[in-house]
Amino acid sequence: MKVVVSIVNFNTKDLILNCLKSIFEGQKENEIAVWVVDNASTDTSAEEIKKNFPKVNLIENSTNIGFGAGHNIVLRRAKGDYFLILNSDCEILDGVIDEMVIFMESNKGCGISSCKILGFDGKLQPNAGDLPFGMAILNWLFNLEIFGVKQSFHRNESSYYGGIHEVGWVSGNFMMIRDSLMKKTGYFNESFFMYFEDAEFCYRAKKAGYKVMLNPQVSIKHLSGGSLDDPKLRQWSGEYKGLILFYNQTYGLFMASLVRLLVYLSAIGRIIAYGLKGNLKFSNTYAKTIFNI
Repeated sequence: MKVVVSIVNFNTKDLILNCLKSIFEGQKENEIAVWVVDNASTDTSAEEIKKNFPKVNLIENSTNIGFGAGHNIVLRRAKGDYFLILNSDCEILDGVIDEMVIFMESNKGCGISSCKILGFDGKLQPNAGDLPFGMAILNWLFNLEIFGVKQSFHRNESSYYGGIHEVGWVSGNFMMIRDSLMKKTGYFNESFFMYFEDAEFCYRAKKAGYKVMLNPQVSIKHLSGGSLDDPKLRQWSGEYKGLILFYNQTYGLFMASLVRLLVYLSAIGRIIAYGLKGNLKFSNTYAKTIFNI
């Protein structure tokens, strides 16, 4: 099998060099082609990749075109049986790509899959959940777990990552895609600059009849937010904006406006809650998030 690894880089020189090192050292069985799309980095990332990893197919953009648009360049140009969407701040452990190919080959109805994600400190990083509808979105916005609600856009409980099962969506930090899926769904929606394009892509995959699955029997390491100056602010505002855009494109302006109202209420609630707990950093970040939506 041929696996095309696609990485979008923006000013993560040391991280992407470590990522590439882990890929080339760990891969054994399958043919692998590594593509890096550099989104106008200013930290000499491209130069170092050329010098240290000449086998990498490097594309240098003159501007930062975003996550999905960057990966789409590779998805359109490269040829392979599987495509692995990978963040530059990941470290691939030995045998992971091979194991994921075996998993996909054993689950022919699966169009998209991911593995377990661990931080470099060994802690679980949740990377999957339910699609953003109904109680799943309300729980994510308003923390309804205290009322026994389990469905959520982000599934954080460790038991969710205890075994192989079908999920609503998986994160784009490690996303293996079957080539035949894209012939039906197309590529990433470039309306999403960063965040939520992974969930939207999984939504279209499931509509096309494919399963999205989690295989926590293998794992990788992930830093999270390696290319961001303020990771929490970028993530929270990016996900909120992505949710609103998703509803606008899927259901229209009225539903998007309703979701926007829920998002504002959620952010305000968290500003107050974190403020009462004395966590002024998170409280201030959510306040900034409101003005970034």
